[in-house]
Amino acid sequence: MVPKRHVYASLGLMLSASALPLSGPAFAQEQSTTQLGEIVVTAQKRAQNLQEVPVAITALSAELVEQLAITDARDISGMAPNVTIMQGTTSNSAAVISMRGISNGGSESFGLDSANGLYVDGVYIGRSGAAALDVMDIERIEVLRGPQGTLFGRNTTGGAIAFISRAPSDEFRAKLEAGYGNYNAWNVRASIDPGEIAGFATSFSYNHSQRDGVVDNILQPDDSKDPGARKSDSFRAAVRRDFGDTASIQYIFDYSKVDGITPAFQLTHAGDGTPRKPILIDGQQIVITQPAPVLPYMAGITFTQPQCAALSAPTRSYRDKMCNDRPNTALDETWGHNLQIQKDFGAFQVKSTTGYRIWESSNDTDLDGLGTFNGPVFTQASLLNGLPAGLLAYIVPDTATANYLASQSVPRQTLSFFETMNEREHKQFSQELEIAGDTDTLDWVVGGFYFHEKGSEHNPQNSGYVLDTNGIFLGSFGALGPSLAAANPARYRAVITKSILAYEAESESKALYGQGTYYVGGRDGKLRLTAGGRYTWDKKEMHRTQNGAAPLAVVERGEANFDQFTWNLMAAYDVQEHVNVYARIASGYRSGGFNSQDPVIPGTSELASFNPETVISYEVGLKSELFDRRLRFNASAYHNIYTDLAVNIPRTDAPPGTFATRVGNAGEVTYTGFDIETQAILNDHFSLDANLGYVDIEYQEFMTGQSIVPGAAPINVASITEAGYTSPLTASVALNMEFPVSYGRVFGRLSYTYEDGKLSFNNSIGAPFNEELRGDDRNVVDAQLGINGLNFGNAEGEVRLWVKNLTDSHDFVRGVDFAALGLAGGYYADPRTFGITVSARF
Repeated sequence: MVPKRHVYASLGLMLSASALPLSGPAFAQEQSTTQLGEIVVTAQKRAQNLQEVPVAITALSAELVEQLAITDARDISGMAPNVTIMQGTTSNSAAVISMRGISNGGSESFGLDSANGLYVDGVYIGRSGAAALDVMDIERIEVLRGPQGTLFGRNTTGGAIAFISRAPSDEFRAKLEAGYGNYNAWNVRASIDPGEIAGFATSFSYNHSQRDGVVDNILQPDDSKDPGARKSDSFRAAVRRDFGDTASIQYIFDYSKVDGITPAFQLTHAGDGTPRKPILIDGQQIVITQPAPVLPYMAGITFTQPQCAALSAPTRSYRDKMCNDRPNTALDETWGHNLQIQKDFGAFQVKSTTGYRIWESSNDTDLDGLGTFNGPVFTQASLLNGLPAGLLAYIVPDTATANYLASQSVPRQTLSFFETMNEREHKQFSQELEIAGDTDTLDWVVGGFYFHEKGSEHNPQNSGYVLDTNGIFLGSFGALGPSLAAANPARYRAVITKSILAYEAESESKALYGQGTYYVGGRDGKLRLTAGGRYTWDKKEMHRTQNGAAPLAVVERGEANFDQFTWNLMAAYDVQEHVNVYARIASGYRSGGFNSQDPVIPGTSELASFNPETVISYEVGLKSELFDRRLRFNASAYHNIYTDLAVNIPRTDAPPGTFATRVGNAGEVTYTGFDIETQAILNDHFSLDANLGYVDIEYQEFMTGQSIVPGAAPINVASITEAGYTSPLTASVALNMEFPVSYGRVFGRLSYTYEDGKLSFNNSIGAPFNEELRGDDRNVVDAQLGINGLNFGNAEGEVRLWVKNLTDSHDFVRGVDFAALGLAGGYYADPRTFGITVSARF
């Protein structure tokens, strides 16, 4: 829970800022120096003024996107209230998006859909692992908060993010850009629109960027192969043909390749062998995960690379050096095709959007950060090795065998605690048809949507699970047990476990939708009423061929069908010119699916599915432009009721020596909060934009507790549950400035962003170190300073200096609890980065 003083302090800052005639030129379209310009969005399948749309929307313009070098979803974290986006762990293209407290839980499995939809030029991106794709030539970004189940469809229970790219120009235009920064970072970007040729307008863009790692792997002499290093290449081509003023065809191809080293995983906590205290709920003790005794085992190991010993002690303090024995490589490639056909028939317009995308991902990752070491290992055959012959005489049948076992040492082996490799492939096809029209009193749109995807995952994992062998002696050898335990030559031994998860998943979705807005009293009337609905049919399949050390003799299969009607009711009222209020009731739906690591239904080879997630959202809002449109102040308050909320949970019943999570359905959860956004013009040279978001999350029912009494009913653990991957409080404020000079225009931006620290999992039942892994509260300061309008001969030039994380704050941002393995750690945000960018427009 966030302390109320933090909320009050942030709200006070917001209201103080709003009392000024503030602005946000970077957010506006067609803005003068004295008034905020109109922002055009297409959130309701038609071009509209943002201020007239009764939905909580943040729109980021091309100017801001360019100034802040935004290229993917991760770059917009904190740019909208109640929206945070985190990096992936083993993939350079993954992103964990949280909107109004709802996230996808960090799972990149093909069995679980994201709760927040991501769209590129109208095409839905089906996998969170491919959510951080490099988008080029961005015209604007729209961030829609709250369920968007009618027009955007399933898997938008938290909201949606839409990237809209620039259409090819009919006239010649070109831009060249190059930049350099610390960590040997450099980039080159080029785009050209040749102009209309034979009726076709085209656009071509290419981007290359790379940097060295930001944490030193002392086992790797090449800085370009240190954690955080990456090299990316992106290409985009678009062609458009207009047929008069009533029809057009546009095709876009995009390709992106990101080849790099995964972020540094730092070990922060490890089990010390002390049993965890029982957890009691309403007097009932529940099953909890006990972490393996890693720390006492580490006292008896020898590091393969002696220099790694100094970095082996778990610590929450940030380290800029580490030991990675694996390559930690991650390669992600995406290909995209987008075909849009539009025709205006006068009374109505038709738009078809066809998308086909491919994503391929591979990684080879060390997830303990320790390097390799030599330590005692467990086998059944060597359990009695090294024990005194006198004790062994009570166990083995003859003196010769006892003497032999006593002379044998406990075997040792070179190993690491946890490493994983992964190969993923994903293909998706989508088709949407929209028909829209309007009259003097009505806007309407109807449409149909089809989506098909198929993906596969091959995930080997190698782990060392520490076993306290005294437990075997004390539990299995009766009165002799204490003597054997006292004489044990290697109490702690590692069980080496090699497992592979391999499966294919396929899904198909179909939907029909419609929405209408009625203008009471005509277009000049003050009241607008909107109603819409969507029916969705989903089919999911999963085929698993391996879930352990050996391939399955019989393929395990799951198949499930889901359907849901979602709806939307809105009313907007113009209080006065440029001031309106609205009320909205909407529902949303997130499809059910399969847990790729779950055991089958007993007695069958059938995989069980988890249920769909549904939500009903109640929202009221204000949209206003005041002081002769020098101040824009938008606010909304909401209360969302989720049923069967999909939650990622560490398994308490995972096979010994392995780590696995599963998706469970929380019975009922409520989310209550508010969003505030404001932009304004202070004077001819300065403007301000700010946002504030807060959400209070209450679990009412979460029936995932397992009693220690066999056969007992599940226990409601809502009282000890919090939302994972969520910042209850977010805030941001930015001061923008611009000054005309004789040789151009000087511009700058100084921004501050705050995010509450995040939990990784919902409670500590299956995650022993969950609370210790709570992320740091983030206080991030970024700055840019530049000059544009420079005379570069035939081009207009720009020079921009930038810095991110100005205070070089080392924030712990994401934790990973390996539960029974006894390991826990996580990832820190990038340190301070800075550089210079030079561009020329032709």
